[in-house]
Amino acid sequence: FFLNVPLPLAMITTRPHHIRLKLLIGGCTLLALIVQRVRAFSPAPHPSLPRLNRRSNPVVRTRRNDDGVDRDGSSIATTHLRARPQTRFREVQGNILSRRTINEFEPSLPSGWERSLERAIEAAMHAPNHKRSEPWRFYLLGPRSIERVCRLNADLVASKKGEAAGEKKLERWLKMPGWLVVTCATSEGTGDNAAMGDPMGLAREDYAACCCAVQNLCLSLNSQGLGTKWTTGPVNFDEGFAEAVGFSSEEEYTVGTIWFGTPAQTPSPPGKKMGLEDVLRRVE
Repeated sequence: FFLNVPLPLAMITTRPHHIRLKLLIGGCTLLALIVQRVRAFSPAPHPSLPRLNRRSNPVVRTRRNDDGVDRDGSSIATTHLRARPQTRFREVQGNILSRRTINEFEPSLPSGWERSLERAIEAAMHAPNHKRSEPWRFYLLGPRSIERVCRLNADLVASKKGEAAGEKKLERWLKMPGWLVVTCATSEGTGDNAAMGDPMGLAREDYAACCCAVQNLCLSLNSQGLGTKWTTGPVNFDEGFAEAVGFSSEEEYTVGTIWFGTPAQTPSPPGKKMGLEDVLRRVE
């Protein structure tokens, strides 16, 4: 059927530009015939199956609202799972290996930082939680609570190292742009050290879950261009810290304070003291 396109003898005897034009027309005609024959031999879709197009196929649809959710209602997680495993590995592994503890931040938080933080807390809430107690709590500090915590810390430093050291610490801490305090809710019987010492107890499970939540939060912020520093200095466990932040020390205890913001500089990855073969034990 490819040879039923007429090529008149006049094509050989006419001018060169006429020959090129007629060859072009003949080629287009041939291509149209090929497409027609291919369609004729292609099986028709079953009437019960929907046609695949960008409007009806959820795999094709990728446009999202500003909050990161697909317009058809599916979440980023669902869309991410549709990607090839190697693509997902590169994204996740790259995010984990690129996270750093940031010590120097830009003085102001970037626009849209609140939504970025909300996304990060949503990621934190999906941390492993064996007992499903969901013990994590998050306190976003404002200017007055930040100053209370900073002055409490300066007083602690001054009591040990002198007034000059306390003032220097106060000046540095007040420069931190974003403050998030993470606490762990204490269930009945989990608030003492004895409960934490029980390897099967809820207290240890809850603390481990909160630590996983902090890691999720830091990784989420890292993927959105925000750096973090997880601090666990003495002020976090001082008697006045809970009052300065606004939680009851009888119902919650501090897991840490997270400073966050745009990194002023990103440090190089720290050298590891041990390699894979030093920490991996293969047991038969």
